[in-house]
Amino acid sequence: MLSQPAEVPGLSRKLMKKIVIYAVALSAVSLAACVSRGISEDVVDKGPQVVIAPLAPEERMTIAVSRFTNESIYGSGLFTDASGDRIGKQAADMLSRHLMATQRFNVVERQDIGRLKSEAELMGATEQQFKQNLLGVDALIMGSVVELGRDTTGGVWLLGKEKTQRARARVVLRLVDPKTRQVFYSQEGSGDATMSATSTLGFGGTAGFDSTLEGKAIDAAIVNMINNVVSTLDARRQSRPR
Repeated sequence: MLSQPAEVPGLSRKLMKKIVIYAVALSAVSLAACVSRGISEDVVDKGPQVVIAPLAPEERMTIAVSRFTNESIYGSGLFTDASGDRIGKQAADMLSRHLMATQRFNVVERQDIGRLKSEAELMGATEQQFKQNLLGVDALIMGSVVELGRDTTGGVWLLGKEKTQRARARVVLRLVDPKTRQVFYSQEGSGDATMSATSTLGFGGTAGFDSTLEGKAIDAAIVNMINNVVSTLDARRQSRPR
């Protein structure tokens, strides 16, 4: 026969029950107060920062971002609209922005030749004037997003869970002489971007699908190459006949 738990002298059973409930509630509040919560984003290996050393406009090379395509399996179809390859255009825009930020190049668009011609006609330019404006390019840059993907990892423990999304990209750039059509430089760069969220006892952040992670990974891959691209173009500029 089981013995009944002994009562504390001077305390009724009802009062003891209240004390136990209060103690459990206090423990839960204390535990929740110690929870680490939130969402963090990070770009892995952002690459070296380009030192801005502006050149006078008349000394700058004219660079044309000619063609940028998405050759990866990821996003084919899903990231293509009526105007073409959205991932390729996004990568071309990022590259143009980084080149312009150095203040050492005149950057022109070649991948949207049809749109530029229409805009020139609206401004009253003749076809001859339009063709003349396309001349004088010192180097073409062609690029490909050769790898793009994402994975999601996570874990669940006794009191909480964690979820991490990771996007990775691999980009190839080629510098081409517009007169000879010969490739005089090529490089491959890679970049990662991650997003993590943790929650405990239902408290904390939740990480939904982040469609910007791919763009951040592509940008990191381009940034990892931009210093070598700038150095190569500068060396070519200095070797030009005066």
